[in-house]
Amino acid sequence: MNQLKAIVKNDQRVLTSAQLAESYGTDIRSISNNFTRNKKRYMEGKHFFVLSGPELREFKTSHQIDESLKRVNTFYLWTAKGALLHAKSLGTDEAWEAYETLVDDYFNKVERLQNMNVPTTVPTTIEGILELAVLNMKDLRQELNQVQKDNRRLQLVVDNEIWLTENQKADIQESVNARVGFLMKKGYEAHFQSIYRALKSHFSVPKYDKIKRSDFELAIDFIHGWYPKKKEEAN
Repeated sequence: MNQLKAIVKNDQRVLTSAQLAESYGTDIRSISNNFTRNKKRYMEGKHFFVLSGPELREFKTSHQIDESLKRVNTFYLWTAKGALLHAKSLGTDEAWEAYETLVDDYFNKVERLQNMNVPTTVPTTIEGILELAVLNMKDLRQELNQVQKDNRRLQLVVDNEIWLTENQKADIQESVNARVGFLMKKGYEAHFQSIYRALKSHFSVPKYDKIKRSDFELAIDFIHGWYPKKKEEAN
């Protein structure tokens, strides 16, 4: 179903016959015939509104309607309850599914917005425009705060659960090589595999590249402070 352009009448969302027909997968004539056959079931103000005279002219000016309807003298707008009666008259699965979608995604939006004290009509005064702008800014700030919270939670997951990056693994290898070279110059019997075994044991991982990203700095410090065990310690 295409996104419907919102039309508000008497503080509630309504649909034109064309919008209702499109939603239900039928044509305007079927909507009109349904209404004519079951007219006694429909109550004006409850199931529909009729526009005529100056009100209709104003509506035509401010809303986009089908070219074929621009010359009509009366114009119907259907409420959620009116849409329900049309769905009952059509009786197709498509109409019922469309009605449920209309209730969730179109008609009930006004009620949700009103519960949040958000205007459901376009403001025409400076005060109204400013009020709407403030509400929008408040909503944006709330959304931004939520995004920031989500990012922080995600960062915690990444830092604590994801393994070393390729650059960090390269830095580990360079540090190990440098440490072995330094110790050998000092007269120690140092081996690359000894450092890697010590790393795996210290961080309780099967391979050094499974060290957590958040432990990278600790791993570098560990390498810089590593010394080979004395013979008596090794035995």
